Amino acid sequence: MKYIEPVKSVVLFLLVVLSVVLTFMIWTYTPDYKYIEKTEGKEEILIGPQKKMADVIRPYKAIYRFDKEFTGTVSNGVMEDIMQTFEGWNILDLMPVNNNLTEDSVNEMIRTNNSMTVFFTGEIPYSAFNSIFQFADKELPETTFNRMIIDWSKYSNKELQVFFISGNNKSLMRSHVSLENANQFVRNIIEPAKTYGTFTEVERDGFTSLYIANDKIESTKYTYFIEEKPELFKDVVFTNLKNVRRTDESTTTERYQDGMSKMVLDSKLKSLTYANPAAESSIRIEPSKLLKDSFEFINEHGGFTDDYRLVSTSTSNNQLDYQLYLHGLPIYSEQSINRITTVWGDNRIFVYKRPYFSFEKDISAEREMKELPSGTEVVEKIKKLNNITLSDIDDLVVGFYLTHDQSTIVTVEPCWFVIRNGVSTKLTPDILGGVKNGLE
Repeated sequence: MKYIEPVKSVVLFLLVVLSVVLTFMIWTYTPDYKYIEKTEGKEEILIGPQKKMADVIRPYKAIYRFDKEFTGTVSNGVMEDIMQTFEGWNILDLMPVNNNLTEDSVNEMIRTNNSMTVFFTGEIPYSAFNSIFQFADKELPETTFNRMIIDWSKYSNKELQVFFISGNNKSLMRSHVSLENANQFVRNIIEPAKTYGTFTEVERDGFTSLYIANDKIESTKYTYFIEEKPELFKDVVFTNLKNVRRTDESTTTERYQDGMSKMVLDSKLKSLTYANPAAESSIRIEPSKLLKDSFEFINEHGGFTDDYRLVSTSTSNNQLDYQLYLHGLPIYSEQSINRITTVWGDNRIFVYKRPYFSFEKDISAEREMKELPSGTEVVEKIKKLNNITLSDIDDLVVGFYLTHDQSTIVTVEPCWFVIRNGVSTKLTPDILGGVKNGLE
């Protein structure tokens, strides 16, 4: 019995030491995150190259006003130059001017001498330019714009005045830009515009004007091999592939389901549609967050496999659309899906719809030059139609019409298109009453 107390003391001492050692090990323990990522995380899948936000935010047309004459271009190279010029601009202020902007006021601003107007297809959140402009204001407005008017009349003072216009919200914001090298801006962006083709303003009572090229348009008909990667997209959208079951619904349709979500592949339209009903949400998301979430979701798996550009923002249902472009022109088709659509849900993707193909190689031997009528010729034809009125048109654009025969070869042919409410209509000879020169 006389040894009991010394034994207790030794045991207690050992327990205290063990407690200290274990506590130290817990505090200093660093898990092998690489191992965890490999064993617990999903392997990273890249279907295409990852891109910057500026790659999907790009204008489609620029109009310049010189001494009461318009020049303009839709050149892809010029659009890239304009976006590169914007990089690093110091936006000194950003102030609301008008929240009930009339169409006539917009037309008057675009007619102002020594100004250029940059047109975007969709409404762009100001936050999308955070990586391009240097905004003095840290808090940017939760709104959007689809046109920029740049007044260079005071460039000799190293200052530009920039207006941001939203067609949807009928709002006008004004800012000033301080340029270290204003002469370089004029030399690289303004002076070349004097050599561009002339444009005509097509005025419409109570509507914003259309700006149409006066010259006939030469473009190329292309034939491409395409690459199809539907299986990779399946690996992207489903978190646990072991639970995914496939069902062939028809000769052209396959369905994949995991009990919670589903993906449908359509080989006829070369498209996929993924939906996760559990993610559905009626909560409206602000434009800046909506764009950030949508862009990051697609970009994380390299989903911008070709030249896709933001063309539509709908915060009412949290939907964004990215249009497929080629050589600076939009692609439309009745045979294939040509947009990426995302609908954001409860902190995750709710609907993801897109093409599952990408352009791989141009078959140069199949190239064919096409001459299209001038925009002014097309407008005169439209004026004589009963089924299309100029006041209903959002824009009149040259784009590519894509066709395929269920193979891995597609053809894209330049054509004129009418855009109404975001929907394209190909202007065929039947519609235009016999106009030729490549409108088929």
